[in-house]
Amino acid sequence: MTSRSADPQSARDAWEREYEDVHAYTTSYRDELDRGVEFLLGYLKRAGIQLAGPVLECACGRGRNAIPLAGLGHAVVGLDHALTALRRFGERTQREGCRGRALPVRHDLREPLPIRDAAVGAVLDITAIDNLVASEHRRAYGREVARVLKPGGLAVVVTFDLDDGYYAPFLRRPDAAGAVVRDPNTGIRNQLFRAAELDRLFLPALELLAGNRFDFVDEAAQERWTRRFHLRLYRKPVA
Repeated sequence: MTSRSADPQSARDAWEREYEDVHAYTTSYRDELDRGVEFLLGYLKRAGIQLAGPVLECACGRGRNAIPLAGLGHAVVGLDHALTALRRFGERTQREGCRGRALPVRHDLREPLPIRDAAVGAVLDITAIDNLVASEHRRAYGREVARVLKPGGLAVVVTFDLDDGYYAPFLRRPDAAGAVVRDPNTGIRNQLFRAAELDRLFLPALELLAGNRFDFVDEAAQERWTRRFHLRLYRKPVA
């Protein structure tokens, strides 16, 4: 038997409510770049690596990362299943004059990515894979990310750690293999990770360039929490 909280439509409905009026997560109402994307841009600059395009952002929301990247000159395709978020994404591209460079597309990450093979220079996953609470969906998604990347293309993955200050108290089964948590404020379910579990999803099709775990203070459910995230930077090998 499948619980309603695990049903894809239920998950989509929960995210629609979050973007419409709940606003428990800062990603549903803030517009500044995510820390993971800031790390990526800083790393690339220090390493002398150019971010090749186009860029694919999975679970783009209202364009928090996609639109600033488009403003830097990148062509960005943003995928999300929440119509409310995509509508606000489109409205913002019009306001900021980047409609031709940032394209919002409705898509559920449980399905194959709507991108041809070796077509993108970078994939951004900022707490996107966390929404794939079924292991078979995560494995398929890892293969899809490798498929759509050009040789030499980059994937940056930012996920919640099992010791995250906001989510950890809600865990029923914390262990080294990861756990699923249901947020009581939104009904949204997320998979929490250890770094090694993430690597198993993306390696060896991709190679690990950099990894970090970082803490910062942020808001969730209108309170301040110490958040703990993983950041992994992968690259598709050049044959």
